[in-house]
Amino acid sequence: MNVLFLVPRIDKASTRYRVLQYLPFLETKGIGYSIKELSKKKRHWLHLARDIHEADVVFIQKKLFSFIEISFIRRIAHRIIFDLDDAIMFKDAPGNRLAQRRQSKRFASMARHADLIICGNRYLQEKTSKHSSDIRILPTPIDMHRYMVKDPTRNQGTPFTIGWIGSKVTLKYLKDISPALSALAKRHPEIQLKIVADDFFDVEGMQVIKQPWSEEREIEDLHSFDVGIMPLTDDPWARGKCGFKLLQCMAVGVPVICSPVGMNRDIVTDGVDGFWASSQKEWTEKLSAIIEDRELRDTMAKRGRKKVEDTYSLAIHAKQMIRHLKEAGQP
Repeated sequence: MNVLFLVPRIDKASTRYRVLQYLPFLETKGIGYSIKELSKKKRHWLHLARDIHEADVVFIQKKLFSFIEISFIRRIAHRIIFDLDDAIMFKDAPGNRLAQRRQSKRFASMARHADLIICGNRYLQEKTSKHSSDIRILPTPIDMHRYMVKDPTRNQGTPFTIGWIGSKVTLKYLKDISPALSALAKRHPEIQLKIVADDFFDVEGMQVIKQPWSEEREIEDLHSFDVGIMPLTDDPWARGKCGFKLLQCMAVGVPVICSPVGMNRDIVTDGVDGFWASSQKEWTEKLSAIIEDRELRDTMAKRGRKKVEDTYSLAIHAKQMIRHLKEAGQP
């Protein structure tokens, strides 16, 4: 069996976590594969057509082709899997109705041309269900061998660190809780915020550590957190988020606080292995509770790690991925 993975870019997070980290497991099962970055050059499509026709399964990772492009792929492909881990049926910046209609039509076309659709969460499955009857849920998994639990003494003697990992696109969610962070800094002037991203901002009254994200430093940065946060606004795009930043923190033994939006509600059980926060006041209060109670932090951290091990680990979901590929590849 041979699988062709079509990805927008090899260095994108979705490619790393929903394609590349599965490859060693495919090899152990004798499944051949190749990976192609997509390009608009005509020469690229000439070579791609041959690869598509020769593959048993074409796995399209979160790419919305035009109607002409996906129709061409459908004509020469044996079987197509369409994988998504974001609400790409919506524009991430709502407001332009015409652009939204075009986006929705393109997504519907992609979904209808696929033999099997893999969604990162239940919300994405629900929004895709009117276009396909064969949809599977496969969360973005965590490699527990890479995300090792941090040393409990790692941050002793350093300021309490609230950590956030994201990008320029998602920074707006962190900015939304700036008032809560400023209020928290008045109660606990010794704390600091660490932003790991490709863009930054300042929070009034709080020291901000600005750390550019890199794959090499990612685990070290996670270990430097005393609590990880994932604020979101309750909108269609945010509901499609797969909560991967929460899973990363929980996997290394860092307690978490999140907005109860979309998959965040599935990942975190409020008051058990993390906290939910729905308002500026709740963000301030829940963060204060974590800062002031070391035993609570340790308990939530252990429960969080256990949940990721039992429910979201790569070892578990690699078996599901292999099963989906084999089922899709059957004539």
